[in-house]
Amino acid sequence: MNNTRESSAEVFSSHERLEELAYRYGQAYDSYLSTEGKLEQFWSSDRSSVVAYARIGRFVHVQGGLLGPVEERQALLKEFFEFVQQNNYVATFYNIGESELPLFRRQGFQVTKWGEEPLLDVQNLTWSGHDYEWVRRQANYCRRQDAVVTECCPIDYSADEWDELMAEIRAITAECLSTKPQRGEVRFFNGSVDPPSWDRRRLFVARSDDGAGRIEGFLICLPYDDGQQWAIETYRHRLDAPRGVVPFLIREAVDSLKSEGVQSVSLCLCPAVRYERLKNDSWIIRRCLQFGFNYASAFFDMPGEYHFKSRFRPRFVRRFICHWPQASVGSMCSTVWLSAALDLDLKKLVHNVWSRFTRPKTRRNLAMPKERELAPTEVVERPRRRVEERVPAVARQ
Repeated sequence: MNNTRESSAEVFSSHERLEELAYRYGQAYDSYLSTEGKLEQFWSSDRSSVVAYARIGRFVHVQGGLLGPVEERQALLKEFFEFVQQNNYVATFYNIGESELPLFRRQGFQVTKWGEEPLLDVQNLTWSGHDYEWVRRQANYCRRQDAVVTECCPIDYSADEWDELMAEIRAITAECLSTKPQRGEVRFFNGSVDPPSWDRRRLFVARSDDGAGRIEGFLICLPYDDGQQWAIETYRHRLDAPRGVVPFLIREAVDSLKSEGVQSVSLCLCPAVRYERLKNDSWIIRRCLQFGFNYASAFFDMPGEYHFKSRFRPRFVRRFICHWPQASVGSMCSTVWLSAALDLDLKKLVHNVWSRFTRPKTRRNLAMPKERELAPTEVVERPRRRVEERVPAVARQ
């Protein structure tokens, strides 16, 4: 069922079924990433639900959670747990919501806070009032620069035209990546800008010259929860694009999804936000997340990411990592290897570190997450206060 050879027709059918389950039953922004065709699949005995995972040695990393009807998820997790035990694997689930934690705890998984996911409840979102002044200002500036946001659908392009569009998208991605310390894109946790099949993904681009010029930036949206929720999973811009092109793109895409009746839009996970000490959680993961948020912005700017997304005034929901049997140094090294997050260009890394020391004033307006009120059964480890570096008012992602 999971390790046998499949014919081309079976692989295609399996992809179609996985895509349908990710679309209908996904519960987090990364559910639809499981359809990119790079993961192994564990199907339930009745093939009603699936777990998509990557494996490095004995370490199994699940993407997208339990993809199946609510009433089938407990049975799916039990069968997958037996599969993991039989093969002496170490399993890790990411981005699990609070509603599903009882399933994992009953099965003996170790639960650790991963971060928080910002959600925009779009049906009541009007972009009016003081809270959204910054978003309006960025969008209005881009309009004055004659930028126009449009959606690009593969069906509206010839094969050559779509290839030309994707070539420009890849060029913008490479330009944006040139400022980051990683040698390439972060894998597994981020989607591809040019996936093997677009399926229900949606691409929005911002063009100059009233829509007739070059692409200044783009974003990609992924569906989940039967299309009631969408995630703005990837966004990139040219280094010389008009100021605020990404907020402009996000606002226009959100308005388009709102007009179709979508209930909420995710801006994707903010790792390590409001880290909390839970009963029997992994101190290794918690400490690494704390260190990363507080001191490792030269590698991955988690405070800057939170600052940027908080400016859209989202509702934050908690997300968790579930390990079996428990997190270890080996499982964490496996995660780093899988994502290539520490595959670094030393020259760019040194430049980023130097910039942090020589231009600290540019980060003084950085928004920091307030502490969350917890249930009495949960224990909070309060971080020590420190003087934060700040990002510019217009964050560049």
